[in-house]
Amino acid sequence: MAESWLAGVRERLARVMAVAPGREGDGLRAAETRAVETRFLQETGFLGSGFLGGAAHERPWYELADEMGSALEAWRVNPLARRLVGLTSAYVVGDGLTLGADDPGVADFLARFAADPANALARRQLAWCEELSRSGELFIALHTNPADGMSYVRTVPAWAIARIETAPDDYETELVYHEGAAAGDGRAWPGAANPAAWTADAADAAGALPPVMLHFAVNRPVGALRGESDLAPVLPWLRRYSRWLEDRARLNSVLHTFLWIVRVPGARVAAKAEQYRRPPESGSVLVVDRDGETWEPLAPKLNANDAAADGRALRWMIAAGGPGIGLVDLGEAEDANLATATAMAEQRARFMRARQTFFAGMLAEIAATAYNRAARLGRVAGPEIAPAAIRVAAPDISPADNAELAQAAANIAQTFATLRDLGHDGPEFREMALRLALKFAGEG
Repeated sequence: MAESWLAGVRERLARVMAVAPGREGDGLRAAETRAVETRFLQETGFLGSGFLGGAAHERPWYELADEMGSALEAWRVNPLARRLVGLTSAYVVGDGLTLGADDPGVADFLARFAADPANALARRQLAWCEELSRSGELFIALHTNPADGMSYVRTVPAWAIARIETAPDDYETELVYHEGAAAGDGRAWPGAANPAAWTADAADAAGALPPVMLHFAVNRPVGALRGESDLAPVLPWLRRYSRWLEDRARLNSVLHTFLWIVRVPGARVAAKAEQYRRPPESGSVLVVDRDGETWEPLAPKLNANDAAADGRALRWMIAAGGPGIGLVDLGEAEDANLATATAMAEQRARFMRARQTFFAGMLAEIAATAYNRAARLGRVAGPEIAPAAIRVAAPDISPADNAELAQAAANIAQTFATLRDLGHDGPEFREMALRLALKFAGEG
């Protein structure tokens, strides 16, 4: 009985023994998955082809596709990964960003473009922001109806774009996006900087413009065309943390298991072994001869509580690589106070404002491109516009900002009222007071 029980414990403990990184069963990447991916890349012609996006610091497409797949899988199965992506979208998109313009004709087109059921921009924003965080880039295709000039947005997965052609002397001027295999049998999408995207298709009797693709990337190094996922730096730590938690759960599961060692005289071993062939149930009372029988429990000593610091260190690595977050955002509030929470909130707010500014600029560029295609077809009366002509109203990153701005505006207004009472007045003084009051209110 004892030998079989110990064999079972050894088997359970063997499942959580450390495996050297890079070897099968390391918990980071299965060897079978690596073999399948390598075979796929060899068959499609990407592996060993040096297939780059076209810029000096670009990573091979298959590496980017693998990273995007890993980020998507982590988002699907890992709660921490989903929370990291969800936090960014919650702050950046919030209740939604809206488009507007000073020109009535442009404003009318933007309203129709955003509200069209085939576009539904208000509904797409959350998915776009999440995909931008997961993949690090978005490829938006615009299909224009020649009848009324309205464009319809569709998103092409970033992993499907294998290569980007750029201008010979300017890698930032993206001309063609190649979808599909390296052999060139996939679809080619003209970019907004490509003159071919603005020339009516001669084969189309209606004179339609060909679809155009827009590319937006975050976490993009200088000299590279492709972006990188927000989750890229933390993917290894998410895997290690998940594996660590699983290991700790298995180890702790044996803490409540113990072995009884019964000591009896040698002549009675066989009889007692048969008597206790089935161990007593929990709560049983055994009356034994003190001199002839001794019971001693043997339990594993795993010191599981000592692992608390290890888990916290792993969570800090995840928080450090996340989008400007702290452990409080991951649901951990111990050892935190108002000062540390405020400092972490400021760091998060700065990151979210920067990402929201990028997202607003992206929406403006998409809308401006759609309007300009309608103008090129003569379906709107006005001339073509730049993205700067479009206003994007974004939700507040933090409600506290409004209270701080209101207090600042009230203070500056009171200061100028005091100066006026002291005799400082006149048109220039009033103009300056109004300008500074609006500036302190966040409207300047």
